[in-house]
Amino acid sequence: MSKSMMPPPFRSKTGSAFSVLFFLLAASSLLPAQSNNNQDGGKGDAQAMHLMQLGAGAMQQGNTAEAERYFTKATAAAPQMADAFLDLGLVQLREGRPDVAEKALAKAIALNPKLPGAHMFLGIAKYQMHEVDSASADLREELRLQPQDVEALTWLGIVELGAGNADKATEPLDRAAALSPNDPNILYLRGRAHSLIAEESYQALYRLDPDSWRVHKALGESYSASGQPEKAVAEFLKAVGKEPTNSDLYESLGDEYQKLSRFDDAMKAYEQEVKLDPNNGIALYNLGKIDVERGDPQAGISLLQQAISVHSSPAPSDFYLGLGLSKVGKNEEAAEWLEKSLQSDPSEFIKQSTYYELVRVYQKLGRRQDSQRALDELKKLKSASTVTNQP
Repeated sequence: MSKSMMPPPFRSKTGSAFSVLFFLLAASSLLPAQSNNNQDGGKGDAQAMHLMQLGAGAMQQGNTAEAERYFTKATAAAPQMADAFLDLGLVQLREGRPDVAEKALAKAIALNPKLPGAHMFLGIAKYQMHEVDSASADLREELRLQPQDVEALTWLGIVELGAGNADKATEPLDRAAALSPNDPNILYLRGRAHSLIAEESYQALYRLDPDSWRVHKALGESYSASGQPEKAVAEFLKAVGKEPTNSDLYESLGDEYQKLSRFDDAMKAYEQEVKLDPNNGIALYNLGKIDVERGDPQAGISLLQQAISVHSSPAPSDFYLGLGLSKVGKNEEAAEWLEKSLQSDPSEFIKQSTYYELVRVYQKLGRRQDSQRALDELKKLKSASTVTNQP
């Protein structure tokens, strides 16, 4: 695919953002291990535990050289203590010496193959030495021992992405996202893995037929996602020309026309969608919404009632039906539908718009207390929105 044809979100498999993220994750991960898997078996072990505590203290102060000295002494005092070698390997990783850390971490595993974190940090060390296959194997072993370890899942995704194996990165990153859904690093990596797979698929599709409706649809979706509705319209029109009986294409086209405030064109697209799919709730909703907003509320009411009957998204459909009813003077019915929209987990925009319209509807009905209640709720929402959007 030529650069001029490449959809905007596509990127190469490596990049500065990915590199920065890798080192951010590395810095956050390499913390001193807590020695909680050993029992005091004698004077040597007690001495080693003391040295490890001193090493942990040095790490907290950022003195890695002193920490390494303490951990090295701990391994000499208790050569069978796996945790001492793990801590030593971690500080050596922090110092940017993965080749040295690998030896200490391998020794920790030899002493205790089930030591939590040891396989993961060995995998990180090997990855930093570009031993990708071996790094992946170590991380998978960590996950065999601890299947729900978010950090190990994330690092496996990083390793596979770095190796160019986006297809192998998605599974661990999907699992990590399910376990930690609000972690921005995981969300970024997961999105990157899936976008790379999409890129590979689109490129293969382009090679098969560069002028197919699927290629134009993919390009339209890509331009839409990157905020370029005019270019998206051009691609969806090409797709429609190739596949004129595909109702989904008209919906995508109508959505982009709405972004450009080309409402007449949007309605034509949605009307064509309804001809191809008469019970399409989304198309009926969009037609009704546009009618209500642009001055034909009676027509919009009928379309929105049809949309609701075929189970369109309840909150916005209920709101625009209520809005349309209020515009034709049916305020009692309008209030009922507006209140109903608030029961369907609406977006912030729909919620604020609903309370705003309820203030007006209840005023027309002479229901002052209800109007004041709606006004109070609207003020709360706007106040919360202002606080949330503050820099």
